[in-house]
Amino acid sequence: MRRDAATWYGYLLLGFFTYLLNIQGNILPFLRAELELGYRAAALHSSAIALGMILIGLVGERVIRRLGRARGLAFGSAGAALAAVALCLARAAAASIAACFVMGFCGALIASVTPAMLADIHGRHRDRALAELGAACYAFAVLAPLAMGASLALGFGWRGAVLMGVAIGILILLVGRAARVPESAVNADRRGRLPAIYWVYWVLLALVVAIEFSALLWAPAFLEIVVGLSPATAASTAALFALAMLVGRSAGSAVVGRIAAHRLYAGALLVTLAGFALYWAGAGPLLAVPGLFVLGLGTALLYPLTLGVALEAAGPNGVAASARFMLAIGVAILTAPFLLGDLADRIGLEAAHLVIPALALLALGGLGLARGLERRLAVARATR
Repeated sequence: MRRDAATWYGYLLLGFFTYLLNIQGNILPFLRAELELGYRAAALHSSAIALGMILIGLVGERVIRRLGRARGLAFGSAGAALAAVALCLARAAAASIAACFVMGFCGALIASVTPAMLADIHGRHRDRALAELGAACYAFAVLAPLAMGASLALGFGWRGAVLMGVAIGILILLVGRAARVPESAVNADRRGRLPAIYWVYWVLLALVVAIEFSALLWAPAFLEIVVGLSPATAASTAALFALAMLVGRSAGSAVVGRIAAHRLYAGALLVTLAGFALYWAGAGPLLAVPGLFVLGLGTALLYPLTLGVALEAAGPNGVAASARFMLAIGVAILTAPFLLGDLADRIGLEAAHLVIPALALLALGGLGLARGLERRLAVARATR
């Protein structure tokens, strides 16, 4: 697979947005203290990002068609960078929440354009390109907390880490602006309906993103409260999930294309369930810590694989399909971690974590439904 300048441009720009997303958890404690916010008001920042992504899911197709891919990437990157600067300058909750909304909206433009662009560039190697895209994003996800730690140690505060991300984004934008970003290769102005099979994969996308963010956001609390680690140890150990995601997506990019996507998908879900069983087994850190790593390995390929099969199902309507991804991702980020937290208040954090295997089992069922629909379509085409 040949990686041209536009491929690297897409990898790095979406990585930049991932950096801004993943540093939010490190920022919130400082915002709470500076702006004297409660937990509910602090949570509105991540909700605002998700709402911006949902809005792109609703109108992104029209925005991208009007701007084109190249300008859409530039507008999204510049807007996300300016929103991050506005977050650093905010002196009231209304301003910081508004900045997060703009960040989610503009950053989602990058995430809407990139998968469809890579699919057009790489054709039959699409799944491998999307797996590499996921690995690049998690490299930036791991960089975010490291940058925060370095910024705090050097006395630059949380704003130093955010502005470092802004500088990275602007550098990528400046260096990559010469890349020849292809516009939609097929039927650029087509506005056909997305097929039913696409919407099955759309639901699968929401489910796997919900698994990822539920584990990512609640692992520190689970390791502290349920497993019994100290707060500092729990926080550092939770990074194993992100590390496993990075390892899984990096290694998976070599496997994707050699194994049928649906078999690989089912295998990844089974590894996810096995990892969760170890993580949740209740035998202390000896099982929970490696279980968290296995859980991350299993989850790693679910997102890029879903993007690949959904884009294939969408056919010539890739622009619309890619924009609708943001709706699924935004809804998952907005609802799943909140649902787990709400259940934790009602039945305890350990029992509430059973949401994760429930989501994985639903995804297995959805995969079976998708395969059944694809077989019916294949038979229908063969009998015409």
